[in-house]
Amino acid sequence: MPFFREINPAVGIRTGIWKITETAEELLMKITLSDSEKSLYKTFRHDLRKKQWLAYRCVLKQLLEPFSTSLSYNIHGKPLLDSGSHHISVSHAGDFAAAVCSEKSPVGVDIEKMKERVERVKERFLRQDEMACLSPSDHLEQLYVYWGGKEALFKLIGNPDLDFRNDIHILPFDYLCITKQRCSAAITYHNCQKDYTLYYQKIEDYMLVVAF
Repeated sequence: MPFFREINPAVGIRTGIWKITETAEELLMKITLSDSEKSLYKTFRHDLRKKQWLAYRCVLKQLLEPFSTSLSYNIHGKPLLDSGSHHISVSHAGDFAAAVCSEKSPVGVDIEKMKERVERVKERFLRQDEMACLSPSDHLEQLYVYWGGKEALFKLIGNPDLDFRNDIHILPFDYLCITKQRCSAAITYHNCQKDYTLYYQKIEDYMLVVAF
């Protein structure tokens, strides 16, 4: 399948989604890799990993042409454009890959397949005040907005010392009543707080969240 969908959650922020139906060989034909990227690709052993990695590269090509999409990774594994033309973030899960780009400011993206088992681990990523805001209806979707939102913000910051549960706070929101599919979040680190916006959208049985 070609490029699946583009979403623009805010001015200057482009998010692309790819639904993977191709083989790794078919995806590889759609992009051009640098020598270092070819070396990295050869280290992947599992076919799904190869397809997901190639698919988000296809998304970046769709979003960024004519800019170069050659990538490198920092010491924490965060992908960076070698050209420095845009801030980017990438994610993949199951049959989907996603990428977001912005010329002006850091962004983060996460896509997750929604499964009931997240209920068993919610205490690991939700604060007590966040837990209290969960409603009986659309419970699973809400949990994945919280999970995906924190993942996207974690990627945006790119600091492994950030406490996933306590330093990232998603403010109360009503999943059913927010027509613009946005909610607010804050990161508190070293006694400094910075506010962010999250955009979320359910896509089939996946939840996409973009942080900016």
